[in-house]
Amino acid sequence: MGDDVDDSDMNFAEGEAEQTAAPKAKGAGGGLLKILMIVGIALGAVILIVTVVIITVNALNKQGKPMSQVPVSEAYQQATPLYAYSTTVGEIRARTRDKEPSAVVVKINIGYDETDKDTPVEITARLYQIRDYLRNYFSLKYASELAPDQETTVKAELRENLNRMLSKPSIKEVLFEKFDVVGL
Repeated sequence: MGDDVDDSDMNFAEGEAEQTAAPKAKGAGGGLLKILMIVGIALGAVILIVTVVIITVNALNKQGKPMSQVPVSEAYQQATPLYAYSTTVGEIRARTRDKEPSAVVVKINIGYDETDKDTPVEITARLYQIRDYLRNYFSLKYASELAPDQETTVKAELRENLNRMLSKPSIKEVLFEKFDVVGL
């Protein structure tokens, strides 16, 4: 077994061997540059589009304001919050301070957050103070101050004053289960 290679076939002209293909460099130099260029162009396009959209939206919002504002009232809400209620206060009876007093019969429910565990305990602990305050409150009012058109005012006053009695203002709502003012 010998080399069957003929030396005559290996005639190289001068410099011919040097001109043969140089070995390729390892790595992805040319391909990596193309990928980075495409990513840079795409990133620049995204930034340009986002900038144009933000400017357009801001321009539309300035021009799209209504001529008149829609009034928002407390009476109109989408949904009322859900509260837990204490009904332990019971019925309160009193007389107004008019010359000819009217009888007031009120049954009140006190609303607080459902997650609040301290408020019902404190309401029960202060039940006698709350009942006394309510009896006194209605005794100091005139019948005209307890008219149906004043009911929201009365509820707000009661909520505010009952919150002052508690260690923290946790009463969110006062509801009348019964609210009668009857002349004697």
